[in-house]
Amino acid sequence: MIKKILWATDGSEDSFEALNYAEFLAKKCKANIHGLAVLPEDYNFFDTFSPEEKKKLENSFKETLELKERKNLEEVKKKLEQKNLHFSYSIAKGIASMEIITAAECENVDLIALGRGRSVDKFTLGGTVLKVSRNCKIPILTARKNGTRTAIKKILVPVALSHGIAPNFEYALKLSKTFNSELHLANIVETSEHEFPDELMEKIKSNTKMELGYIVKKSNAAENIRIYVEAARNAWIGITELARKNDIDLIVMMTYGGIVFKEEFIGSITYNVIQESSIPVIVLTPNN
Repeated sequence: MIKKILWATDGSEDSFEALNYAEFLAKKCKANIHGLAVLPEDYNFFDTFSPEEKKKLENSFKETLELKERKNLEEVKKKLEQKNLHFSYSIAKGIASMEIITAAECENVDLIALGRGRSVDKFTLGGTVLKVSRNCKIPILTARKNGTRTAIKKILVPVALSHGIAPNFEYALKLSKTFNSELHLANIVETSEHEFPDELMEKIKSNTKMELGYIVKKSNAAENIRIYVEAARNAWIGITELARKNDIDLIVMMTYGGIVFKEEFIGSITYNVIQESSIPVIVLTPNN
């Protein structure tokens, strides 16, 4: 299911954590990895110089930066080839999110691996992750450096009954077979600020769990699937908390950003999980 992975680097710890997962997946799936470094085209910190000096300094800085990125990528190539993994790379100039999507399409990759970063920091891939996930139809894995082991023993799949069993379930099911992982199917009942009577909440949970069990049975999926229905103020809080409590290794989610009505509601859930979860998240769009 994964034959080629695009790994985009900004030199951060998060991006190298994404590389660890790309390497892990490549070994299991016998996939190739293509590395990408994106250099900016504009350097505002040279604006105080005269036009002639600015151009000279920019050209010199670009050359230095490109040489540094090429050296780093060559080191990665050498290390991965010693592990019998095929690694190629390219260096682009422009807007990171656009160049990542272009490279993913040109290289015909099956998965994009990105360091998560923080969206508030323009020098990380935080904002880039959100832009790529909104505009790319290729599954995206995001990771953050957290010091834990690289493993995929438990996969969490958040679902909404209004969408039935979405593509993220089928994708996670294939991954679980490849890695012999446990599959955890979860539905979060959003309560916002409302307080539900215990009896009513238990009835909602019971009915939802029964419906999910019926849908899973109809899908002819493997029997070793755990189903959870939990209540939380916000769905993303429920998902991240459930992942923490059950020692989940990977979350596989959908983003419905392409659907106007659902863009802010479901899209924001996915993006909040990406930003707040300490474990890797694979994001798929409805057209994956």
